[in-house]
Amino acid sequence: MFVIFTMARNSIYRVLLVWITTFGYLFGITRAEPVQYCKYGYKGKEENGDVDFCMAVAMHENQSSNAYDMYLSMTVTRGSDLGWTAIGTGSVMAGSLMTIVYGEPLTGEPPVVSIRTAAAHHQPKLITKEQTGGADFRVLRAEWQAMEEDGTLTTLSSSSYAYVAEVSLVCYSCNLWPAKGRGSSKISATATSLPWIWAWNEDQEISSLSDDAHLNGHRHRRGNGGWGEFYVDMSRSLRTAENPPPVPSIQSGVRTLGTSDIPIDRSKPSTLFNKGAIHGFLMGIAFLVIFPLGVLAMRSQSSKSFKYHWIIQFIASLCTGTGAIIGIIMSHGSFNSPHQMAGLLVSGVLGLQAFLGWRHHVIFVRVRHRTWISHAHIWAGRLIMIVGWANFLSGMLFVATGQFWIILVSAIIVGEIVGLTFWVWSCNRHTSRQSTPEASEPNITWRGERDGEYFAVGEDEETEMNEMGDHDKHESSPYDPMLPRHGSH
Repeated sequence: MFVIFTMARNSIYRVLLVWITTFGYLFGITRAEPVQYCKYGYKGKEENGDVDFCMAVAMHENQSSNAYDMYLSMTVTRGSDLGWTAIGTGSVMAGSLMTIVYGEPLTGEPPVVSIRTAAAHHQPKLITKEQTGGADFRVLRAEWQAMEEDGTLTTLSSSSYAYVAEVSLVCYSCNLWPAKGRGSSKISATATSLPWIWAWNEDQEISSLSDDAHLNGHRHRRGNGGWGEFYVDMSRSLRTAENPPPVPSIQSGVRTLGTSDIPIDRSKPSTLFNKGAIHGFLMGIAFLVIFPLGVLAMRSQSSKSFKYHWIIQFIASLCTGTGAIIGIIMSHGSFNSPHQMAGLLVSGVLGLQAFLGWRHHVIFVRVRHRTWISHAHIWAGRLIMIVGWANFLSGMLFVATGQFWIILVSAIIVGEIVGLTFWVWSCNRHTSRQSTPEASEPNITWRGERDGEYFAVGEDEETEMNEMGDHDKHESSPYDPMLPRHGSH
């Protein structure tokens, strides 16, 4: 008996370890989201538009250098080869780390990516090695794309609706950038409201397409469209995994993501009943409350456990489906982040899960033992729960929820993992103990029908089979057609 108990205890420890490890891995993937800021001002070649650019940032804690690397993507949309567009760290030009993009789309040459800084409000100059403070800059990608009016990319030509410069670069050990200058800001991977600036010039003919070309100034007065500032939650994009993150992708149609035109205040209460709040509430109530209740109902040893299970899971699926629809509306057709991809995965698998559950019920009532559909239903349920929990936490990070609430929800999830695992294990153990004496009773009713336990969430088929008496196994199983019936000779 002691050996059996020890083996069972080791088994539950292994299950808990798998659950928590998988949950932690998925949460680590989804928690770090690139942040993005865009200004959509292009109106076509024949109209006077405003600046049009997007930037996305992802930070990475480099274990080998013990520093923070910054991965930056940038797109610039324009209708000609005139002018330049720039973004930079800090709230002023002095000490700012600037990325300036310009060039001629139809020459076959890539756009120029010039990394500069300025001592004051003067012409920015190329940075020198002595100015970097130990930071290292590499351009990873620079190319032109042509865009039609509907946003689709096409071949470059003079008749193209717009030209898009697509740029990616990495700044290794970027937190070492000295940011010298009054009002400048250090690049901090943990900053929740790091100021950035942008500027553009729409009409300069740049004669020399070199990275140190002379650049005319932008319009100077605040509010006239020549320059501006925005704020970035750098901590939201921080990835601490050993491998570096992919270069952040620009999500089409999304103007701000972890960014703002004004300083970000995480303590400011969010608006109640907006789409984001409703989306989060529905997903939270589904994965933190209703889905776990469905598991408890299935193992409740009630004669109506199956009925309770499918009703509860149906309600949870409705909440998840409604939340997913709201999320799709909020995404504006762009699904590039891990949070969005995981949400689509869970929503898609839910439909399959319902079908697997129905087929399991139909087949099990007939054959009285589990099939591959049964195990597929069990493991799909586990996948949905683990990914759903991790994705709910990543959604909280997505909207910059306070640390206290993230820790609280994490504790609730870990508690549910431990509680559900122990509940299923206890029910299986209790059922296994009761099945031995009941198996010797000749006229016992099929336990699966009486107690509703055939639809177990547990994995052990022997436990499920033990819930039926030996008499029933021989009496009714379609897999024993040659066995004699009682009373026949």
